[in-house]
Amino acid sequence: MADRQTKRKKWKKDGPTVQEKVEELVSVLEEGVLNFNYSPEEFKALLEMKALMPNYSFRNIIVAKAQYPNASFIASFKRWNELGRQVRKGEKSIRIFKPNFKKVEDENGEVDSKLVGFLTVPVFAYEQTEGEPLPIDRVKITLEGDSDEAREIIEYAEQIAAKDNCPITYGNADGANGYYVPAYHSITVSDTLSINHRCKTLVHELVHSKVHRYDKTSSRSEKEVVAEGTAFVVCSFFGLDTSDYSFRYVKSWSKEDENSLLKYGAQICDISGRIINEFKQLMEVKNEQVLQTA
Repeated sequence: MADRQTKRKKWKKDGPTVQEKVEELVSVLEEGVLNFNYSPEEFKALLEMKALMPNYSFRNIIVAKAQYPNASFIASFKRWNELGRQVRKGEKSIRIFKPNFKKVEDENGEVDSKLVGFLTVPVFAYEQTEGEPLPIDRVKITLEGDSDEAREIIEYAEQIAAKDNCPITYGNADGANGYYVPAYHSITVSDTLSINHRCKTLVHELVHSKVHRYDKTSSRSEKEVVAEGTAFVVCSFFGLDTSDYSFRYVKSWSKEDENSLLKYGAQICDISGRIINEFKQLMEVKNEQVLQTA
């Protein structure tokens, strides 16, 4: 026991503190996101998808996202069939607005189209379909592998969620890697993910559960940047590198504001530090139990 206490004190004295290490990792995240560029293959695939998909207004995209937050691309039932994909049985349509024009005759006898209102029409998200692969399928990024670090992080994340009465389900995530539902205070993580990716996703959703449960003011992009940034820091702190996925993810949510990480960096530091300290407390309890049974 004495040797173990000596080592712990030495680590605190000579090594970086949790806060110093977290700040260092946030700097790595900021640099990685700012310097991230899509590969030529990825950029080509995104352009091809843009050419294939209908061009919906920003308003309709927001309306669709409100109903199906995980939607990446949306199109009509007919358009998905034209692309060789079918809407999965049982999927519920997303309703968006379509302009309703009526032909009217002016005082000069000329016929013109006049907007008289809007109709709602059904569309479906890419995540609700299956069938022929599309260009975007060539560049889907996942975290592969199964590591001891990931399994240990999952163990502690599950304990923290349980203490907060936040149930975790591994199963169908409706086309997403995972999601958090504030109304039910519950987390769902896809059971198709590798252990490493499952770990990163679980920490991401854990952040949402701890920080965004009652948050009605932050934008979706702020929530996602903070959750993914924190997941990167926490996982990296305990030995799991998620940079291949996290840099790309944060970059995609930073399109509206390239300086979003600079704005939310302090928040990521604070949340990461708190979660890491919770993890460390659980680790110390586990280590004590191991020593007592040795």
